[in-house]
Amino acid sequence: MSNKLKELILIGGGGHCHACIDVIELENKYKIIGILDTQEKVGSLVLGYPVIGTDKDIASLAKTNRYFLITVGKVNHSDLRKNLFNKVQDSSGIFATIISPRAYISQTAVIQEGCIIMHDALINTNSIIESNCIINNKALVEHDCIVGAHSHISTSTVINGSVSIGEDCFIASHAVVIQNSIIPDNSFIKANSIFPSKKIKPIAFLTTLYPTEEVYIDAFLSSLTSQTYQHFHLIVVNDGYEGFDFFKKRYNNLTIIELSSTGNIAKNREIMLKYAKQNNYQFAVLGDIDDTFSNNRIELSIKALQENDIVVNDLNIMNMQNITVDKLYSKRLDDQQLICSTFITDKNVFGLSNTAINLKKVPLSCIEFPKELIAVDWYFFSLLLCKGLKARFINQATTYYRQHGSNTIGHATFDKQRIQKIFSVRLIHYKYMKNIYNEFESLYLKTVKTIEQLEDETYLIELLSKNTLLVSPLWWEVLEE
Repeated sequence: MSNKLKELILIGGGGHCHACIDVIELENKYKIIGILDTQEKVGSLVLGYPVIGTDKDIASLAKTNRYFLITVGKVNHSDLRKNLFNKVQDSSGIFATIISPRAYISQTAVIQEGCIIMHDALINTNSIIESNCIINNKALVEHDCIVGAHSHISTSTVINGSVSIGEDCFIASHAVVIQNSIIPDNSFIKANSIFPSKKIKPIAFLTTLYPTEEVYIDAFLSSLTSQTYQHFHLIVVNDGYEGFDFFKKRYNNLTIIELSSTGNIAKNREIMLKYAKQNNYQFAVLGDIDDTFSNNRIELSIKALQENDIVVNDLNIMNMQNITVDKLYSKRLDDQQLICSTFITDKNVFGLSNTAINLKKVPLSCIEFPKELIAVDWYFFSLLLCKGLKARFINQATTYYRQHGSNTIGHATFDKQRIQKIFSVRLIHYKYMKNIYNEFESLYLKTVKTIEQLEDETYLIELLSKNTLLVSPLWWEVLEE
């Protein structure tokens, strides 16, 4: 039987190597032919197995069709494990994946190369363990989790359902990670701790409420209860809806903070953003009360905000019942594309129902909205991008945006009324932007001239004709040249 075993080289001969050897021997799929360690240990034995070289020998040994396993442990950081893994990979070496016969791995779980799953570990349905991970003795990784490459899930940890753990993380013994949590790359979770702890501020989900159909409010709240990430507060500015207590009782699993209206659309947006900023929420996700969202929207927004200041997700345009435009922004933007201030100079993609922001990066001075503003979102995000904040588009999360007759994006037909509205909104936008940035002065003057030209029927007909070519227009977008 032994001559049928695959030959295996271990890299690292310390305490973690001892534990790995026990699992490898019990699995009985590989024959350990040697260990690589430091030069002074060459010639010594580790549990009866010889130290045959150092990591300098990886390239030559990789040519012998033997398998490799990184048996260096990870506690404070994974730099050494990662560097050794990359050396084997760069040498075209073959990685072993070791699974103890005493572990349970769901048939729908995925274990990538170079991992070791140790005694009595349990990996449940649809979970993914990425390359070069350690899942230590008695660790539980529940359903639909992702454990990022080079991470160590230590002894007797509990990773509850739908948790996303970044790369290079260490989850220490007996730690408990609450369901739907997102753990950033390079995180260290202490032994016997609970993540997230009560000290970690929830996410703010911001919306304004106004008199509308009950069915829309119900769908909105139901969409939030279905989110894969649930550690958030819903902050609502109530602008005249009298029956909201009914929904607060119905959805008592949501933490809802209700703010009073100012009676002005722009100022209502201002107070909800200021409330979140001044109450030290780091991240805010925004949504309209008559829209719904893919159940990964909050989760993916928070992930993207780890490395970006602003995140804008895709839109499905809906009429009162059905989708009329699928993935509107993906027709114009690539996934993960950075969006700069010049892109939104004459149009907008940053709606208050498909954006998320890192409030720590937002100056309080940018949350001052003139009452006259109509396109509050365009103004707000234009200020932020002009100040150098970084925005990124993601297409894996979706807002189901309910199109009303007065909206100016998606599938609506261009006509005189629509053109006039677009330029009137632009005029107000540029009027206030030019007070802060001089380069908007010329856009303001150009818009004034265009509005005057719209009274000329010939000019209007030509402009409408040009815009028949505009596919899936964005907010306030019109072709002029």
